[in-house]
Amino acid sequence: MKALLRPFAIRLSLLLAFVFATGLTRANVPANDDPVGIKFFTGSWKDVLAEAKKQNKPVFVDIYTTWCGPCKLMAKQAFPDAKVGEKFNANFISYQIDAEKGEGIDVARKYAVTAYPTSLYVSASGELIHRAVGYGGIKGFLDEADKAISAANDPNPLSAMEKQYEGGKRDAEFLRTYLTKRAKLGMPNAEALDAFLTAAPQAEWLSKENIDAVTGNLTTAKSPAFEPLLNEIKSMRLDPSRMKSVQAAMQAVSQAVGRDERQAKTEAELDQAIANSLKLRTALSGKAVSAADQKTAANDSRMNFYLRTKNVPKYREMATAIGNELLAVSPDSLKAKDAASYQKFMDQTKMVPDSMKATENFKRYAEMMKTIETQQVAGKLNSLAWTYFEKMSDAKDIQQALVWSTRMVSLDRKAAFLDTHAQLLGKVGRKAEAVAVEQEALEKAKETGEETGDYEKTLAALKK
Repeated sequence: MKALLRPFAIRLSLLLAFVFATGLTRANVPANDDPVGIKFFTGSWKDVLAEAKKQNKPVFVDIYTTWCGPCKLMAKQAFPDAKVGEKFNANFISYQIDAEKGEGIDVARKYAVTAYPTSLYVSASGELIHRAVGYGGIKGFLDEADKAISAANDPNPLSAMEKQYEGGKRDAEFLRTYLTKRAKLGMPNAEALDAFLTAAPQAEWLSKENIDAVTGNLTTAKSPAFEPLLNEIKSMRLDPSRMKSVQAAMQAVSQAVGRDERQAKTEAELDQAIANSLKLRTALSGKAVSAADQKTAANDSRMNFYLRTKNVPKYREMATAIGNELLAVSPDSLKAKDAASYQKFMDQTKMVPDSMKATENFKRYAEMMKTIETQQVAGKLNSLAWTYFEKMSDAKDIQQALVWSTRMVSLDRKAAFLDTHAQLLGKVGRKAEAVAVEQEALEKAKETGEETGDYEKTLAALKK
């Protein structure tokens, strides 16, 4: 199933973070009919900008998707709130738009929206004033509105600085301010960052005054700032007052490496991206990455590269080798690894309070940890099998994918895995088996509270 294309890479820290996290409440999107909350403008994008000009107010734009949990939570909690309504109705023309439908697609692309919810604050002329990603509760939502109000009244807005930059202004102080403003808006300028690194002494690149400008505009590990930033992260971690900067720096270097990998056009560029990824992992973890983990990460990167560049022979060669390795892992050895991983999990959570261990989240993850190694192997097989289902057309390739999916569901009959297996069975003409397996997938999804729409559509298609 598409949702589980990537191999499992579950780490204990991530598990515990999720265990302690609060679940999101679902709500309907958009929630714009409550008179005490935000009053949303209805009409086209052109219309809302015209209304903003008429009222001399900036526009608050809620960019959401129908599947986004935090979007729904924000719509339920913040939009109907009286204090929120009072502030937003007085200071903004408010507007909602689905990033995946109609004009929303172009609006999201124009403002480089890649996460949801994203709150944009734009002028009547469409210039971006402020951006906030995610939802941090009503207080956080109001705080971002205050920042937007302040930005709207800035006597030296980004639009003015753009003209100065285009006019050739390149002194370090100007560039720092210019880059910091672009960073806050999520609009990095790699060229301007290079200019700043040339204008400012290297010893000052990562000072407290400059760090936001650098991290917010780093777009590639090829930047002269990449290596110094990696090294600076180590010392920054020791200073509690710089924790926010540490998080921004870690995000910046991670995104830069990821972007380089996704944009690699040659194997040489890919090799450099893989090498930088290893540097990144070593720097962030503070210890050497095992040879096995290095191999797994490099393989994933190369296979994604071959898929993206449509190099089917090399992709098939790697996929076959990895698939054969996974098939060679015996169920008994997996059981032994499961037991060892589960014991390690229990040892590392001995200090967790009993009250936390009694929560449903902890119980669920403790139960999952009993078969974590088996699940990871099944997940990797699912990634291979589903990619073959989607990308390959040769009958031999589909038969190979069916071999992988057969082993996969023998290890873990998760709804998503059953769905992959059913669709492969359908593709080779084994319709009766496919229907039965997809029916099981649907029932599993219902049991675990998953969305069932895709399963129902697939089942209907297989029955035709």
